[in-house]
Amino acid sequence: MTSLDAAVHAHLARMPDTTRRLLEPLVADEARDRWLREALMAYLRYFTRVFERDVPRVAAEATLADELCAVTEHARSGDDEADLAATEADVARGFDERGYRFLGGRTPPYMGAYVWSRTEVRPFTATLPGAGPEEVTVHFLHDFLIRGWLHWQTFGEQGAGGWYQQDAEEWPDGLYCVAERYPDPETNPAFQVSLLGHEAQHVADHRAFPGLTSVELEYRAKLVELIGYDSVDDRLRFFVADAADDPERPHPQAAHRIVERLAERLFGRAAAGAGWDAVEYEHVRRESLALLDEDTARLTASV
Repeated sequence: MTSLDAAVHAHLARMPDTTRRLLEPLVADEARDRWLREALMAYLRYFTRVFERDVPRVAAEATLADELCAVTEHARSGDDEADLAATEADVARGFDERGYRFLGGRTPPYMGAYVWSRTEVRPFTATLPGAGPEEVTVHFLHDFLIRGWLHWQTFGEQGAGGWYQQDAEEWPDGLYCVAERYPDPETNPAFQVSLLGHEAQHVADHRAFPGLTSVELEYRAKLVELIGYDSVDDRLRFFVADAADDPERPHPQAAHRIVERLAERLFGRAAAGAGWDAVEYEHVRRESLALLDEDTARLTASV
């Protein structure tokens, strides 16, 4: 076993039980399905290079392209982005043949890779601030082998809870939900607000304002979350901790915009040192709604 593969297995040993139980047999040195092992390991090695070996992202992605080309027997063109796109299409077919679903592409700023084995489909209705009901289909995803780079980097502490698909040829329209994050969805506030409300806002914005950037989409959806919750601890505290003025990372960038604008409205100063615990949460909800309304007016005027 190479030192890099040993590092992958050492990291996997610290992941949540559900991940280890499903993934460890498939990436073991003696795993029977060599194609499956190498496809999975290509991404886990990539994560390890980036997060533990401090390999620059561009160089790590060039190596990922090399490994995926080897797995799929795809001739290397020298264009990393093109080769990653082509090989991931082949990788998706390979996983599908083995009973798994694969979502590749980039979860900014890194390559993602989401692999799961079971999907349950259910209808839901989301009520969005200042809008009518949004009828959506939710695809509950079960039994993940890989849940993206952030889930791996944080040993399962963080990671995407879901996403939406719209007008994608290979995916039915709707919301895609990581089921283990949201037990009892009908009564779970986190599901109702952070998954259903957040992602349904994306669906509505995609229809009303096509072409929004990822940061613009996340800014609006995160405001919907703040409007839907009841306390600072429900979501705002996480946004404050996650905020970063980094255009390459849409979620932290959107959180940064929100906390700075809320701090100016609520405290008359920048977010640093703001007394979030002292403010009545109803004021947070009121100002979040005002920010959302202002942004909607801006976008409507530009259509």
